[in-house]
Amino acid sequence: MTVGAKLGSSLSTIAWSKVGLIAFAAKPTLDDPARVSQVYTSYIHCTDGEHWDIAKPQLLEDVSRIHDNAQIAHLSWSFFGVELACIDASGRLSIFLHNGLLNHLSCVYQSPSPTDGFSAGIVGFRWLNMNKPILLNNPATRQGDKQFHYGIHKVNPLGPWHPHPNKQACIGVIRSGKVKFWYQQDVRYHEIVQDLETDLLPENYYNIASFGSDRDNTLILAVYSATRHILKLFRISIQWKVLATGGGTMPQSKPDAEWATIQVKRIYSNELYCPNRSQRELTHLEVVSPTNHPESRLAVYAVHSSDKGSTIQKIEVVTVPIMLHSNFEALGLRRNPVPDHPSDVVQFQNYHDLYKRLIGLSSLYADNIICCTYADGSVEMRQRLTFAETLPQFNPQSVHNLYDAGFGFPEAETALEICISPNMVAFVLLNATGQLKLYYMRPVLKVENNDASAPIAAAIALRHTLACYSTMTCDDIILIASVESLSRPADFQESVLKQTHRAIGFSLDLPKDVQADKFLVLPSLQKLLSLQASLGTQSGWRRSPAGVMAWASINLRLFSFALTFTLKATHQKQPGGGEGDVKGDTIMTFLGLARWCIDFLAYLNQDLFELGRNPDKFLKADSVSLPLIMLLGAVPRLLIRYTLRGLRGLEQLIVRHNSKADSDPFTRLAYQQLDEILRSGPVQVGTFEKLVNDVDNFMRTNFQDPAERLVMEQSLFFNARIPFELHSVVHRIRAVYLQRIKSEIDIPTLYFYPTKWLGITERYHVEEADDVEIDGLRKQLMKVDDRPAWRRCVRCGSIASIEDLTKTYNKFPSMWTVAFQRNCICGSSWVRCSDRSLLK
Repeated sequence: MTVGAKLGSSLSTIAWSKVGLIAFAAKPTLDDPARVSQVYTSYIHCTDGEHWDIAKPQLLEDVSRIHDNAQIAHLSWSFFGVELACIDASGRLSIFLHNGLLNHLSCVYQSPSPTDGFSAGIVGFRWLNMNKPILLNNPATRQGDKQFHYGIHKVNPLGPWHPHPNKQACIGVIRSGKVKFWYQQDVRYHEIVQDLETDLLPENYYNIASFGSDRDNTLILAVYSATRHILKLFRISIQWKVLATGGGTMPQSKPDAEWATIQVKRIYSNELYCPNRSQRELTHLEVVSPTNHPESRLAVYAVHSSDKGSTIQKIEVVTVPIMLHSNFEALGLRRNPVPDHPSDVVQFQNYHDLYKRLIGLSSLYADNIICCTYADGSVEMRQRLTFAETLPQFNPQSVHNLYDAGFGFPEAETALEICISPNMVAFVLLNATGQLKLYYMRPVLKVENNDASAPIAAAIALRHTLACYSTMTCDDIILIASVESLSRPADFQESVLKQTHRAIGFSLDLPKDVQADKFLVLPSLQKLLSLQASLGTQSGWRRSPAGVMAWASINLRLFSFALTFTLKATHQKQPGGGEGDVKGDTIMTFLGLARWCIDFLAYLNQDLFELGRNPDKFLKADSVSLPLIMLLGAVPRLLIRYTLRGLRGLEQLIVRHNSKADSDPFTRLAYQQLDEILRSGPVQVGTFEKLVNDVDNFMRTNFQDPAERLVMEQSLFFNARIPFELHSVVHRIRAVYLQRIKSEIDIPTLYFYPTKWLGITERYHVEEADDVEIDGLRKQLMKVDDRPAWRRCVRCGSIASIEDLTKTYNKFPSMWTVAFQRNCICGSSWVRCSDRSLLK
């Protein structure tokens, strides 16, 4: 078997990262055999606000050049999913770093070209774990009618790992019996080579290999020689020469000194054949680390396959301490102590015959789940302890995953290779023609039960929460939630939102002592608003009332975040640039957001003006007044209050600046334009702030029951409906508006004031020009053409100009737009884009 063929689960040509980027190696065709040296990237994206699909693959251009058009044999993402290892058939390694845009990777390391491509071919590879806890979810257990209790727990990953918490290391084994270890030292990667066995003859070369971590933070390496039918196991120790601290700094006197050494010990060597005595050949090896369960052991899964099926054999490595007689122990006390070196015992366990051909075996979920993929396109999740297949069932009382809610993977086409998403709810496969296809979990059990939606909502909430806490993309989870909300009753979306809020530990009923500045930076707030905005967006990027509530809150949060950066930048001097330049440029980037907020106040007051004229219209059961509901809801009202306070802060900043006479012309122009924007709206900031503060005080004073408040807040934010209990507040808002606010508003200007460009209820297109759109980040006009000079969010569809960090960050390190280089305002990822059809 050659490296060019599929060697097993330790070598894969598809990899799906935690940040959502899918990398895959192209398959050769008759028209283009050189495709084997090409790597493409793709991702899941929302195409029109309602439907999701896998994006058109994009070529990772530097791979073929770096690898001299050699066939790509393996792709692998690092622990956090930002470094991609590309390995070709000759054993050359290149590492690409994902920085900023999701589909933009740059090469940060390439190994020298091997002198003997065959003997140096890599047959096994692994990124080392990071020394950071892994989160696992507890089952969601039912409490009451439609409420579930959620919980998570942490497990510590097994080593070895890099002593520096933010640096990477990886290890590989080549055919001729050598281990190669790469690790980061400062920003560079260094390579160490260590012999497993010296002078290995070609007939003994390794064909398949796999690494796994053991409890003592060493690595177990399993290698197999197809010619000799021999399985060998090695224990590998990595000794670091630097302290395992947060610094882990390199010695100053020897900047190129090696940080690590490798020690190798062979613990097993023997022939290995298919246990059922069939003619199946060994095609896969997978070393699976022990779980956090105290009785779990490191296991090697050996897969023997033929066209008719596969046999999976489990081999465990048991570490047994050396037991000495008490007389020897007493002797050791009088002399030098006898070192206690434990011995490794290899135990062959039961095997499983499968009547379909396996093409991949991997461990998931902190090695608690064994995932088996097959040539017919099917996927099985099996329990690590029993190897029992997880089957769809309907369990209304306890939900651990989507299988417990009656979900399963659909039938798929014949596959060359399959890769599971990090959230384990979707997969992609390469078909016979080399095309990448997406499949995701769907309901496969017909449940004749009116309560079927509750466990599904709980399962979605469980996976969404775990993804959020684990800093993984949740676009595949949102995809499933969006598809299900289209085919289920109207209250299903509300149920999903309630359960996700409960699972992540967030309450819409904010405490009285909530601190706005800390509340705004809560990661859970952005993630929950993003989920609601996605579920509330329909085809054509039109938003439902619930979607409008979330989208407006996301943009108000953006303003508050940007304002914090702006005010900070205007008060500090920056190295390498004058203070005036920093102030001017920072203010200029903020002008669009300031305009958006001033016009948003007009949007709110247009409905309040109608409330003063016709209050009964707003109290009907089917009435939807989003501006009024934003004032009544605790979360949007807090965001509005913080925005108003920020706008007043800008007004005071302008006053202080105008009192100075030493600013440069560019800065004076910036402040002049900001002042014009703040004065241009029909509603003055201070005037409207009186009304918002009155509503806030009244709500806090008159509604004291937490359970009652939460029900009202959920009705407002999830359904955009005003509960009967709040009708008195609506009347008070009307009275205060008529008595204190209306007389200070420019009514004719307000009535005809354009607010559609805000993009709150639907995406706004500039009709006057085909190549101009609204920048969703800066809220300014931007040029859009067929060049990939703009970016698009894969979830909410927002577009923005690409920030050039080389020109911006060095001169303006407090520029607020820099904080949104990697992620959109909704929390999902930006991609470099040139497809203007996605703007429709």
